Amino acid sequence: MGSMVAIAIGFSLSAGLVTGVFAIIAVAVRREDRQYSLTRPARGVTARGVRRLTGVGMRDVTPSAFWGQPAERVLH
Repeated sequence: MGSMVAIAIGFSLSAGLVTGVFAIIAVAVRREDRQYSLTRPARGVTARGVRRLTGVGMRDVTPSAFWGQPAERVLH
């Protein structure tokens, strides 16, 4: 009986940890999307950590091209 309680406690702690990590990732990704900040270096520790965890670095896009400036070349 004691081992089942220990397993249940371990499972609950693990599930809480995984849920917390996913929540932090979701909040950081949402903040980056709102600020259009993938074209700049990460602003905080959380953003840097989530970028490293998800494998996303600073994108090779200039902000002026993103905001509707004409492109230098046209692809056909």
